[in-house]
Amino acid sequence: MSEQELQIVSAAGSAAPFDRAMAALHDIPMTVSIEVGRLNLPVKEFLRLGPASVLDLKKAAGESFEVAINGRIVARGEVVMVEQSSGVRIVEVLKPPVTS
Repeated sequence: MSEQELQIVSAAGSAAPFDRAMAALHDIPMTVSIEVGRLNLPVKEFLRLGPASVLDLKKAAGESFEVAINGRIVARGEVVMVEQSSGVRIVEVLKPPVTS
């Protein structure tokens, strides 16, 4: 990827110095997790699970789910089909909490 591709152009039309400095971080790997839902399950029910078992997540069909990076929720998304596999469409990006 060229330096020109990594630059984010400001409204004035030139790359901001902060954006150029941040370009060095672009290749750092992050763990992205997509969480569809959670539930509490007694051990005896877990032991009964097998092929074709269905776990009820108590979540409405079409409801968005959370996208986390390194364990921190950063967005909400929905499942989409991408050719022969599934993917995630981001529907909301959460703002980081303000620290004082």
